[in-house]
Order: sequence, then C-alpha cells, then structure tokens
Amino acid sequence: MDNLAQIKIPPWHQSTEFLTSCPQLYVESVIKGHPQPGGLDSARGKEVHQTGAAYVAYCALERVSLDLAKFDELAAGAGPLAARILAGMRDSYEVDFTHVLATELTLSLDEHFLPTQVTDAIKGTCVDTGEEPVTVGTLDALYAFPVEATMRIDDLKTHPKPFEPGDKLQAKTYALLAFMHWQWVEKVIFRLIFVRYRKVTREVTFTRDQIPDLIAAVKAGRERQIKIHADYEAGNKIEAIAGSHCWYCPLLSNLKCPIAQYNENMQLTMTQRLNFNLWYAQFSRKNNQVMRAYVQERGRGIVLKDYNGKAYVYDHVEVESEVYPVFKFIDQRMELRDGVNPTLPIIDLLIDYAAGNPDDSEWMKNVVVSSTPLRRYLKTNKRSFLDQAVEDAVVKVPKSPIRVSKPLDAVPEAEFDDDEEFEDEEEL
Repeated sequence: MDNLAQIKIPPWHQSTEFLTSCPQLYVESVIKGHPQPGGLDSARGKEVHQTGAAYVAYCALERVSLDLAKFDELAAGAGPLAARILAGMRDSYEVDFTHVLATELTLSLDEHFLPTQVTDAIKGTCVDTGEEPVTVGTLDALYAFPVEATMRIDDLKTHPKPFEPGDKLQAKTYALLAFMHWQWVEKVIFRLIFVRYRKVTREVTFTRDQIPDLIAAVKAGRERQIKIHADYEAGNKIEAIAGSHCWYCPLLSNLKCPIAQYNENMQLTMTQRLNFNLWYAQFSRKNNQVMRAYVQERGRGIVLKDYNGKAYVYDHVEVESEVYPVFKFIDQRMELRDGVNPTLPIIDLLIDYAAGNPDDSEWMKNVVVSSTPLRRYLKTNKRSFLDQAVEDAVVKVPKSPIRVSKPLDAVPEAEFDDDEEFEDEEEL
C-alpha cells in the first residue's frame, strides 16, 4: 500500500467505468494525461445536459411543469447539434416542479462511502467527513418525495438506441450517493431520459437494504482502477482490450495500440466498412438468387464439406411456425359464442388467467398484435374507416434500427459527428 499511496488516483466517476474497460486507454487518457479531444460529440453532450438542467431549474423557480417558449430558447442557445436532438423531448418533457430538489448536483463519498465535500446547496442534510473524495457523481436532476421516502434521479441521454440503466454501474453509483447523503430515503429511482424521442425513459429502482450490494459494485470498479495505477507504477505490462471504447482512444489514430494488428477496430476505416457492407449486400443478394434458382430447378440441395469432414447443405428446410389466432373460424365463417360476440380463443384464455391471477398480469401489456400483417389488410379503400380507428388506438413504440440510407445527393456536415458520444466527467 506504500506504493499505492504515492499514486494520485482520481475519484471514481461515471466515465471511469468506460475508461477502465481497457487498461491501456485508462493509462493513456488519465495517468499520462493524453485523452482524445472531445470534439463536436463531447460538446453536443455537454450542451444537452446543461440545457436540460437549466430548463428543470427554470420550471422549478417559475413553478410550471413546462414552458415551450423557454425550452426553445434554451435549446436554440445550445447549438444546432444539441437543438436537433433536444427537439425529440420538447413536447413531452414535463417537470415535476413541486419535488425538484437540485440540478447538476455534485455528490461525493470518501473511502468509507460516507459523504464528503458536501456542497453549499445541501449543507446541513448530512455530516461532512472532510476526507478526500473517492466516488463522485453529478446528478442532472434530483427529485425528493419525503412522504414516500423516495428520491428520483433523472439523467439525460443522447444515445440513438435506448438501453436499460441496470446494465450500467452509473445507476448503482448514483443511487448509493443518494442513500448515503439522505438517511430518510428508503427508495431511489434512477431514470434515463432519451432526449431524441418523445416519452422514452428507462428506470431501475433500488431500496436501502441493497446498500451493501451497491457498495460492493462500486468498490469492485474502484479496485480495478487502483490496480491499473499499481501496475503502471510497478512497470508491469498494461493490457489492451479491443471494444467500442477504442473510438475514444488516442492510440487508435497513430496505430500505437499494442494489439493494433489484431484489433478489428483498427483494420478498416468506418467509410471502408460501409463500402464493404454495400458491396457484400449486393453480392449476397445475387449469390442467393443463383443458389435458390439452382435448388428449385434441380430439386436437390447444394452440399459443402469442410476439412473436418462436416457437411453444410443449402436446401429447403421444413419448419413449423406457431401463430396464436385472435378469432376462431369454421368453414370460412367467424364463430360466435353467443350469436353476437366472436370466440377469442387466445384472448379468452389470457382474460381468464388474469382474473384468477391478478398479481401476475402486468406482463400482458407486452402482448400485442404485430403491425406488419395487420396493416397489410387495413390499407385498402373499403376499410379506410377501420384503418383510421385502429390508427387512433395504436401505441407508437420508438425504435432506432441502424441501416444504410438510400443514395443521397448530400449529407449535412453535422451528420458525420452524430455518433454515440463518450460523456466526459463534466457531463455526469
């Protein structure tokens, strides 16, 4: 521990989990102090967080749940990239102004996971140990519900694809920060708000009895960080691990990554990969057409044997799919159970189960009718009234598939910088 005491180890932040994914990235960015410049992606992320925090603070002070004019003013001031993303949450983001406690609130814990460096905004709510901070986080927006002994943490995300907060250490870290600063809190809701979309949130709930598990999770991350410092100080070989974090590594651009020749993230540029994707898609389509025609005409499959003696066959394979009918038909006529109402074989079973098991029915909200076959039957002139009625009842589910666009004459310059950003410590 004497050697470790000589190493200035920065506190654990949200970004530390990402950086320690690859020890080489952490050493280069943190210990050597050579992080890759943030660029437009980083600036955009900061502007989105700052705009969101300013809007929540404004609504709390003015005691309004929303003010579209003010939102537009703040979003426009954030810059074109951030403003375009923020437009997704504009009409649906309402602030619970009666319960806002703070915005952009930085909380810190010492090595014993006790509050330290308590900011003036919350002084008097807990005891400040005065020790060096070991775990630090900045909460975009914090809501307090004293009657329910609950706090909610809202965190803005600009990622194109929503994800579950429970998959990230950030949720556990922020929940732990809240529990340790406010002893009256029995439950913490950590909520991610994906600002590109209307009303798209993901949340996870923690209770006070989970504090030991939260501490263990944060401690494990901190120990990984300490080990990297210790290995570097001792002159040990620092491991390099390939992954999505490579895009933020300064060693990617100058090919100094120790595993450059094996790192799939360094073999081709992204433009080259897209070019290959387009070529492969065309080749695969034509190739499959020829093979299908051959199998259809000759009536037998194509057989390939590898060097291990295993065979692969391209041929028709009979499979049986399962569908769950909404209605029951007999001799092309819909069966009516009482002369008026139709028989609903699957729906009736679900309704009977829900009636007998009310505590196990929440999952049924995910049972839906696929839109692809339904819309094919609705989009005809004689069913236009039904089509409109169904459209009025439909629930819009935001999705963000990644696909290649049709040929474009031009692409706005900003599009080239619209990747998922790595959020710096200032954005936490």
